[in-house]
Amino acid sequence: MYRAFTMQGPTTVFLIIATLSFLVNAAPQDLSSRVRAYLQSQGVNATIPNTAIAPQTHGINGNGDLATALTCGVLNSYRDINLVTPQDGQLYTVQAQQHWPDRSPTAWGTPNCIFEPTTIREVQFFVGLLGITGTTYAIRSGGHSPFKGFASTDNGVLLAFHKMKGVEYDAQSETVRMSMGNTWGDVYGNLTQYNRIVVGGRLPPVGMALVTGGIHPFMRDLVHEPKLMHVLQEGFRTIPTKKGLLVTMSSTLRYGPAMTLEQIAIDSPTQMVLADGRLINANATSNSDLWWAMKAGQNNFGITVSITTKAYPMGAVWGGVRVWNASQFDAVSDAFAEYQREGQLDTKSSVIPDLVPTNGTLYITLIYFGPVTTRPKAFDAFYRIPAVADDSGPRPNFLSLISVGPDQVVPRFSYGFSSLYLDNSTIYRDVLRLCAKQGEKLKRVNGGTQVLIPQPISKTMVDFAQTSGGRPQTLQSRAQLWMNMSWGWNLAKDDAYVYALIKETYEMVDKLTKSRSLYDPYIFLNDAAPEQKVLRSYGKESFERMKEISRKYDPTQMFQKQVPGGFKLD
Repeated sequence: MYRAFTMQGPTTVFLIIATLSFLVNAAPQDLSSRVRAYLQSQGVNATIPNTAIAPQTHGINGNGDLATALTCGVLNSYRDINLVTPQDGQLYTVQAQQHWPDRSPTAWGTPNCIFEPTTIREVQFFVGLLGITGTTYAIRSGGHSPFKGFASTDNGVLLAFHKMKGVEYDAQSETVRMSMGNTWGDVYGNLTQYNRIVVGGRLPPVGMALVTGGIHPFMRDLVHEPKLMHVLQEGFRTIPTKKGLLVTMSSTLRYGPAMTLEQIAIDSPTQMVLADGRLINANATSNSDLWWAMKAGQNNFGITVSITTKAYPMGAVWGGVRVWNASQFDAVSDAFAEYQREGQLDTKSSVIPDLVPTNGTLYITLIYFGPVTTRPKAFDAFYRIPAVADDSGPRPNFLSLISVGPDQVVPRFSYGFSSLYLDNSTIYRDVLRLCAKQGEKLKRVNGGTQVLIPQPISKTMVDFAQTSGGRPQTLQSRAQLWMNMSWGWNLAKDDAYVYALIKETYEMVDKLTKSRSLYDPYIFLNDAAPEQKVLRSYGKESFERMKEISRKYDPTQMFQKQVPGGFKLD
């Protein structure tokens, strides 16, 4: 339902104050005065009709607090603001459940109202208002996270960015400014008219907060020259380049609009709204401490509303999906270790696995950034293993590959993470075997599915990441494997069992790697289970520095207290 938001003339706040006095039983006059002063400072012309004062029209579902009802009521009174409440029926249901890819019921919430800004100014007004009312809220870009509360809320307010879809390409600087309501498909589609691409998510439906999460390790060297690519991560995984690993933006980066950034073009502005409603730029030379923390600090500092990054010409690639059955499980496991020791030294090569032992199918997406016409030698370890299917070959550009890969066929999913170091033993095979054995416990679960995604990270990638501008993560200078263990199922009655199985599995992997002195304490944010201590895995010094930066830019600690979703600084 669409309401008007006007910024003109004298402010009419009588009915708002009456509502506040009626609804808020703790110091109502003080809160009323503060809201009145805020509205007047914004030049808001608001007249609330009597029908808007009743709590049920503010989006209350029967469980929300009065401050949330007040916040929704204030937003409900303005013209030209997009606000959706439970009274909007099916529209409310659709928007409340708009999580990627429209099949993530594990993440669904029941917000008291959904605010859909179309401008940065509206985001600033929203944050300023909630700073006064103290209302709990969640932030959603594309809604990629399957975790309850990360980009959803029960009884709070949901800030949904899907109407902020600006994509501005500047030919002179070869940069692209992107608003956080876009999906990666929106961005790629917009740039095709310029024959350009940015480094981003592999799957088109994933949102920009993936700049916190949907980017896969093979997105590197999109140009043929050895140029350094500064990239985005929300959903991102990791991006190796000829110079190393450039870890990028991560929002509630899998998890809401990009509130965390891992790396973007070195002096390009990142626009962020702080807890007091101010809009600032953060980059290597302006608010550089915030920029450092945003690279891997998730939604603990502010709300990123736009990012600017480098664009590159789209060139030819080699790639496709190679498929094996379960009889080749050990051989494929060993091929990963061989590829990491030898094939990955060719920095134009990358692999993305989706190993599904529960249905006996092993997929690997191969990609080689260059105009080759024959199988790249870097992938020899995989091509030596007889496959049941293979569609790899020359492709005109990267976009022709972005939808390749197995579909998610069950509605509920979650995942956990473990990291380990490479050696000359059978550690990769043993870890994958352990995970597959755990996957057999899904036989009692309706639709139980396990997908293992081992992501090889080279020493070169790590070394460059540690020297290219600084970031909170502390990574050891050695080859390592970042292990995503994903699980899917059909029914809510199995949630507790599967969540416990996920935790049991990554703890068993950690125990195995510790017993062989190959355990890596680093936890990759985009693949971590909600209970894993991601930010503490960066090391005590980085963790304490992030807390200090949080207190500097968010002195009231709004993003620790009022935005409970995501990985917090606790």
